[in-house]
Amino acid sequence: MSKTRPLWAVALLAALIPLGFALYTQHAWEDYFITLRTSRNLAEGNGLVFNVGERVHTFTSPLGVLVPAFCTILAGSHHEDAALWIFRGLNAALLAAAAMLAWQRTAALGVGRVGRVTLIGMLCTDAKLVDFSINGMETAILVFFVLLLWSELEAESPRSSVIAIAVGGLMWTRPDAFIVGGALLVSRVAFRSPVPGAPRAPWATLARGLLLGGAIYLPWFVWAWWYYGTPVPHTIVAKGAYTASVKLTALLGVPWEILTGKGLAPDLFLPTYSSFGGWPAGLNQAAHVLSVIAAFAWLVPGLSVTARRASLAVFIGLFYLCSIILFPWYVPPWTALASVAIALTLDRLHVRAVAAGRKPIELACRLTGVGLIGLQASMLVATAWQMSIVQRHVETGVRRSLGEWLAGHAAPGDTVFLEPLGYMGYYSQLKTYDFPGLSSPEVVAAVRGGARRYADVIARLHPTWVVLRPGEAARPEFASTQVLRDYDYVQTWDALPVLDQIQFLPGRSWVEGEARFILFHRRMTAGKAPSALKP
Repeated sequence: MSKTRPLWAVALLAALIPLGFALYTQHAWEDYFITLRTSRNLAEGNGLVFNVGERVHTFTSPLGVLVPAFCTILAGSHHEDAALWIFRGLNAALLAAAAMLAWQRTAALGVGRVGRVTLIGMLCTDAKLVDFSINGMETAILVFFVLLLWSELEAESPRSSVIAIAVGGLMWTRPDAFIVGGALLVSRVAFRSPVPGAPRAPWATLARGLLLGGAIYLPWFVWAWWYYGTPVPHTIVAKGAYTASVKLTALLGVPWEILTGKGLAPDLFLPTYSSFGGWPAGLNQAAHVLSVIAAFAWLVPGLSVTARRASLAVFIGLFYLCSIILFPWYVPPWTALASVAIALTLDRLHVRAVAAGRKPIELACRLTGVGLIGLQASMLVATAWQMSIVQRHVETGVRRSLGEWLAGHAAPGDTVFLEPLGYMGYYSQLKTYDFPGLSSPEVVAAVRGGARRYADVIARLHPTWVVLRPGEAARPEFASTQVLRDYDYVQTWDALPVLDQIQFLPGRSWVEGEARFILFHRRMTAGKAPSALKP
């Protein structure tokens, strides 16, 4: 068999699985449309802005907005589906390249077939990685650069040019990507190379790579500072104004949280928003075990240096993940590194079992690898079913429909308050007051001024339209402030009756929580009692 045949099989697998997922689900993530509105404005010559004429940095990832803009130019401004499919194709190619890097590097390191197959299987069937690589997020780009940096740092003679491309690419993908890059670099210098007589770390190569990587990112940093007045994305400013700072004592408790499974570490191996419930309880237990292995394998002296480095990077990363509001698309890069640590740990056990002639342990290692891939694959299949329903009935049937209704009924100059900014903001094309203010400096100013609740923000900004989930409209803050007394009930978009007819729906609580929205319109003359809400 040709040595290149397994490599191309890996590439095809890594590309075809996400494309098949996309074909079946047609899933387009809510946050993608936040970015797409800015991408479309750039493609149409209106600048890299969310609202024409307002220079606000309403996106986090430079490549996450520029690549969709390029796809929009190719497809046309009003061909969102075609533009997304072009983006999906690019992301699938990046996943194929990342899988090839992982296969080649582990082969060069002497990792056995059990470890390599387990690693590729876990990468290709990770539900969050697959979904967020085709639903419009920048995840595939980020994972590619993470694995490029990991692969090069594990080379016997790392090249500063490749390190620079990886570091620069990470920063162009997400400004917080220096954390995963830093975790990989720290883990690289923390453990001595397995080559006898080799220096502890190629300091000159690493330094050149970091400097060149910074130079690659510098043009964007300078341009964003000039264009927006600050290099800090407004999304970070908005979230920072609402969230509390992390205390040192909380970070000191992260290792214990990992061990007990009470923190966010199990999310490395769980489906999107699984914390809302609706998934088998056994998944949490399995994910807990895997997260503990991935986070603490670096403490085991008998493991390979490569496995210990990947594990240490995961351990460092969990301090970051446990200190922020953890959105699911932040997780896949860390899951990829965790998969490296777990697969190489399993491979070392298998190699030792073979050397010692312990057939039962050898068989157990192989079955464990198959089981891990099977567990991941089962979550992927369930997620595909879940997201196909979400896309059809919630994203398209509710959010997009509501946004299009606003586009057809709102007057020029109207504003809308809402939390889910993506579909409704994109399809309505209205000036948005979103919470916590990702697109709106006005909301951030209101929050900093003490308006910490939806009702307080609405009272200060007086939007023309208000979109609320039923649970949000029922909060005591609206009863106490009576802010909705100046608004008339318009309509409810409700997918619950359809969802009730679907017997098997993983993560039902999260899906149903996003399936119903109420629209209110401000009266020209205040004082009239609001209309009764439909159930």
